[in-house]
Formats: sequence, structure tokens, C-alpha cells
Amino acid sequence: MGKKISLKKNFQWMFIANLLYAFLQWLMLIIMAKFGSEELVGYYTLALAITTPIMLFFSFQLRGIQATDAKDDYQFRDYYSLRWIGVLLALLVCITVSYLSDYSAEARIIILLIAISKLIEGISDVIYGLLQRHEAMNKMAISIIARGGVSLLLFVIFYVVYHNFYFAITGFVLGWLLVLLFYDFRNAMHYIQKPLLTFDFRKLWKLFLLALPLGAIMMMGALSTNIPRYFIENYLSIEQLGIFGAITYILVGASRFTTAISQTVSPRLAKYYASGNKPAFIKLLAAVLFINGSLGIAGVVVAVFFGKPILTLVYTESYAEYSDLLIWVMLISLFSFLGSVLGVGATSMRIFSSQVPIHVTKLIVTVICSVWLIKDYGLNGAAWTLATASFVSVIFYSILIQKGLKNIRQVEVEV
Repeated sequence: MGKKISLKKNFQWMFIANLLYAFLQWLMLIIMAKFGSEELVGYYTLALAITTPIMLFFSFQLRGIQATDAKDDYQFRDYYSLRWIGVLLALLVCITVSYLSDYSAEARIIILLIAISKLIEGISDVIYGLLQRHEAMNKMAISIIARGGVSLLLFVIFYVVYHNFYFAITGFVLGWLLVLLFYDFRNAMHYIQKPLLTFDFRKLWKLFLLALPLGAIMMMGALSTNIPRYFIENYLSIEQLGIFGAITYILVGASRFTTAISQTVSPRLAKYYASGNKPAFIKLLAAVLFINGSLGIAGVVVAVFFGKPILTLVYTESYAEYSDLLIWVMLISLFSFLGSVLGVGATSMRIFSSQVPIHVTKLIVTVICSVWLIKDYGLNGAAWTLATASFVSVIFYSILIQKGLKNIRQVEVEV
């Protein structure tokens, strides 16, 4: 299996990988914006908004549960089998939603392609959980870089050959599949023994019941992010959705940094908590909060002083008219970064079901603000909605973490 590398090295690997991946995926969006249209970016954003909550629900956050399974309650084949069941159900739901809607044929094609890409990502993700469990972040990082690079390369090649963005997105999906087949599976074989699948449905059912609250949490978190997009498409236009999607992708890209940090420290946090090492748990969680908070504040400062030239350079002059929106997006990122770390802390404590009320509250706040703000204030109203919901999440997660710290020696899993 090889020697485990240090927490510092793991972070360096994941930071570099997520930096490159976010940049490469952003390049794909930039190509769409510069050579396509705001409508195309809008369809792409809509496809992500529809497929992401569905796929996240059926993923059941198995990666997080697996990475923090300090007591080895389940084997990889249990997580892997349940993930396959979940992603196939999710794909079926995505196809059903697409064809029951009144979306155009172009939108349905993109929704289907993105749903397939999410299925592939789901299988890679459960393998990442295995690598994360063994703190082999270097292998996970190489996979992330390869996914970003190969998918962008094939996206560009397919576009150059066919001059069609639908074929280009097909190339992007193919890139993810190639990395899964020829790299991720090979990595998994170093840590497990065959068979990969299990038919112990009693154990799978038990794992499903454990993971279901986190699946609901992930879905509600995604809905909280994407509900404003549904309202933009309904109240405004698909072109406005494209602009909002392009600018807020900066938030998505930035979140890759904080995700890298969280993924790196979550197994260590789980071990500290499981062993009752409260000082070490607090110290590590506080350090990650400080790093993420600093990144969020830096983003706000950059947006205030350089927002307009950045949008002009990256996209087009028409996007630069929305420099105020970029400032609000960076403020959202600050709250999201902090909330993400606190969520990882709660999961490391094996606190699952108590996270559900937080996300229900966040979802309700998002819906109310979307109805109230987006129709009258447009894209800025959508940004205010996300900022408010993210702030609410930070407050409630802070309370949950404090509660968990008081019971740190009671390490039974809450279900």
C-alpha cells in the first residue's frame, strides 16, 4: 500500500490538484462564453442546476462517511455497491425530470450529458473516499488533475472537429470516463480485494439508513445553491442565467480550494474526535477556519478593486457590466467557505441527522428570499439570497459544533 504521506504533503497535493482542476474547468466555461453564447452558458448552468441536487442526494455523501469511518464499520464493497445503486437511480430521475419538463431539445441534450458525467464522477468519488480513508491524497490529486486536463482537451478537440458544443460536451464526458477506467480503478485495486460488489442487502440497507440524512443534506445544500437559478430562468431569461452562471462559477472554482483543505483534514479530525482528543480537534478545525476565512476576505477585496477588468478579460465587456454582482459572489464565498469547514467538522464528529434541520432552514430562507428579491432586484437579488442563506448556515453549524465539543467523549454515531 505504500507509506502514508504527511498531512502537509496531502494538503499540498490537494491544493495544487484543485487549483488546476478549477482553472481547467473554468477555461471550458470561458470557451463557451467567448465562442458560444449567453444562451449556451445558460443551458449548461440549467443542466447543472437540475442534475446536481438529484445526483448529490443519491450519492448519500458516502465519500465523507467512508473517509471518517475510523472504526472500519463497513468495507469498500459496501460503499461501492450502494453508490452504483444510487447513481443509476439518479440518472433515471434526471432523465425523467428532463423529459417531463417543457425544456427545449437543446436543453434536454445537455441535461442528459451532464447527468452521465455526474454518474461517472460519482463512481470516481467513492474511490476518492477510499484513497482519502488511507490518506493517499497524492493519488486522488493526480486523478483530479487528469480529469480536468483530459476532459478539457477532448472538449476542445471535439469542438474543433465538429464545430458543435454538444459534441464538445460529449468529449468532456468521455474524458472523465477514460480517467475512471484507466486510473481510478487501478488505484482502488491497491487497497481492496475482489469482489468489488456485495449482495449483502441487509448490510447495504443499514448503510443506506446511516447515509440517508447526509444524502438529504447534500441535496438540500445543492438546492439552496440552485433554487435562485430556477427563479432566474423563470423570472428573467436563459441569457441572464448564463451570465449568473458564468460569474458564480468563480465561486465554484474558489470552493475547490476550501474543499481541498477539508478533504485533507477530515480523516485526521475524525481520529481526534474518536479518540477524545479535544484540544487537537479544536486546534486543527480553527486553523482550517482561519485559512478559509482569509481566502474569502481576499476574494472580496479583489472583487472590489479589480472586478470590472477581470470580467472583461475573462469573458466579454457585456459581463463587466455585472461587476457589482461579482462583489456579492465573493461575499457569498466567504460565508460558504466557513460553513463548508464547519460541515466537515460535524461530519467528522459523526453527527449526521442533526445537520438536517440546518439545511431545511437554509432551504426555506433561500426560497423566501428568491421569491422576494429576484423578481425585483434581478441577479443582485439572487446573490443577496445566496449570501443570506450561507450566513444562516454558518450560525447554525457553529452552534452544532459547540454542542458536539461538549459531548466529545460520547463517540457513538448519531443516526
